[in-house]
Amino acid sequence: SHFGSSADSSLVASTTPLFEPSGRDMAARPIALLLSALAAVPCAAEVAAAKDKDNQVYIVVLLPACVMLVGSIAVFCVTVPAKLQAAFQNLSAGILISAVAGELYPLIATPADADSPWKHYLAVLAGFVIAVLVMFGLGRLTGGAEDEEEEEEAKAERHANVTQAADEESGGKVSEVFSGEVEELMEEVGKLVVAVPIGSRDEIDKLVHTMMFVVDRAKRALSLPEPFDEASLKRMQFHADELRQNGESLKIATTTVGARKAIGIFEKTLAHIHGHTERMRFRRWSPAAQKDKVAEKISWPLVFAVFVDAAVDGLLVGLAFTASVGTGWCMSIATCIEMGFLGLSFCASVRNMTTSKLKQVVFVLGPSLVLAVFGILGDIIGTAMQSNPAVFVGFISFAIVALMFLVTQELLVESRETAGESIIVNSCLFVGMLLGILLGAVLS
Repeated sequence: SHFGSSADSSLVASTTPLFEPSGRDMAARPIALLLSALAAVPCAAEVAAAKDKDNQVYIVVLLPACVMLVGSIAVFCVTVPAKLQAAFQNLSAGILISAVAGELYPLIATPADADSPWKHYLAVLAGFVIAVLVMFGLGRLTGGAEDEEEEEEAKAERHANVTQAADEESGGKVSEVFSGEVEELMEEVGKLVVAVPIGSRDEIDKLVHTMMFVVDRAKRALSLPEPFDEASLKRMQFHADELRQNGESLKIATTTVGARKAIGIFEKTLAHIHGHTERMRFRRWSPAAQKDKVAEKISWPLVFAVFVDAAVDGLLVGLAFTASVGTGWCMSIATCIEMGFLGLSFCASVRNMTTSKLKQVVFVLGPSLVLAVFGILGDIIGTAMQSNPAVFVGFISFAIVALMFLVTQELLVESRETAGESIIVNSCLFVGMLLGILLGAVLS
């Protein structure tokens, strides 16, 4: 046969049944095969790039979650200086500004469909409005505690001024009231010295608590505290009513187990009332000092606010990564800084809420897990929405507003409060912008 073996003949017949190939056709076949192989290389590269991007998203999302967890653990052994925190805040803000300007804004600047741009701009408007409502709503949710803290700081400053004026007026001498408290305190000490050898637990406990009350009264004689304001009295009245209900539960307890539970609840409420005016306020960048006594009272609004904050940040990381790999990494790095300090502050607050190790572990691990889950969810949502340009643009618009809210309403504000006019700390903002530009260039 002209084509050689029957196998070759059948192969050619199956591929070119309408004509016999000439010598030129036979020579061109290897070239065609080579061109087909070269054409397949970009397709393989795209598949590999897609797989690489899928792997990257897990790193981008898990990185801030792990850093938040490390920050939570670090509260037990690390104290971060205030100015260093402010420098990191500026650095994080600069990275986010760079990501928004260089990566996200170009995605919404020009409509993809020139024939109907109104859909594009309507999606941008919707994303902006929703983001403003959500972010300011979250800010109001978490800002209540900070407003109360500022009020307490103002009261403390006024009280310090009053105390200083009283000291100047008395020439620095203690008052007669304080001297009287000291005499009473020494009388109780004498009674305790006599009671200890007898070994009566109730008598010793009574004397110790009496002396604690006298010490508190003596401290008030020295510090001249302001009268309770109306808001504080309303809070204590609420807890006093709660204490009365706890007392009613005590009266109707008929079993040892029930009585122990009821007295425990009564004790917690009583301790909460006693320490009500001394509670530490939560700040996301500044961990509260650990208390000697824990009231076992969970601040559920604070817990809810931190969990929601972690969910929103995770969602933004996922959406940003879907829009642009460079933006995703910038957002991830900035979120690492933010969530690391948030973990530090939140863990310190949790220690002051409860001594239960189980509750501490749940509250510390929870936000990190929520951040990771919502980060992956954000990537899934963003990928699904890419087929609908208007919805995708709306999500990007939402992300831009959310990121700029974080920069202008939290990072820069808190940094300015701490650093003031410090050139070194404030210049970190521009260092962060440069890092964001370089990072975007490297990843592109």
